[in-house]
Amino acid sequence: MSDLTPGSDRPPQPTPPRSTPLQPTPPDRTAPDTKDWTWIRSRRCDECGFDPGEITRGALPELMRSTGERFAAVLLQPGSADRPEPSVWSPIEYGRHTADVCHVMTGRLRLILESGGEATFENWDGEAAAVTNEYWRAGAEDAANLVRQRSSSAAQAWSRVDSGQWDLVGVRGDGVRFTVWGLGLYLAHELVHHLYDVER
Repeated sequence: MSDLTPGSDRPPQPTPPRSTPLQPTPPDRTAPDTKDWTWIRSRRCDECGFDPGEITRGALPELMRSTGERFAAVLLQPGSADRPEPSVWSPIEYGRHTADVCHVMTGRLRLILESGGEATFENWDGEAAAVTNEYWRAGAEDAANLVRQRSSSAAQAWSRVDSGQWDLVGVRGDGVRFTVWGLGLYLAHELVHHLYDVER
């Protein structure tokens, strides 16, 4: 999933060095996800079962952390580098994408808090990032560690949000506005939905 608007595919900080390639040449490019997922902040996702109405502010950080742990465990299973179809990401590729999403969204949270609610986000294209950063080259252990670390960092960041900061706003490049709470729900759904993608 991406921002659905063209722009930089850079996370706020560089991703770690890649491990040894698991295959000699890049796989097929996947079809871009053109859905607008911003509605997930207020409605249940029938695909993965994520329901924002059942999540509290106090429970949000633990949901991020525990889902990241489950995701990491899946990536350490045999076959995690294999694509189920040529145009569908492997679990490892999903893991690298999800780790980068955690990194980007945590950076956006920081921008909102530092600006006092006047932040504008740099656009980020998840599909372009997958190609540029060659997610397919990642090893299972590296990808698992990255998901675990970045979901934990996101959980820590949201756990430190004060009661008066949840309604502070940041604006995406396409004009969509996110409160701190809405951004956290958006990230939590990314974690839950992509875990569903790799477990099914």
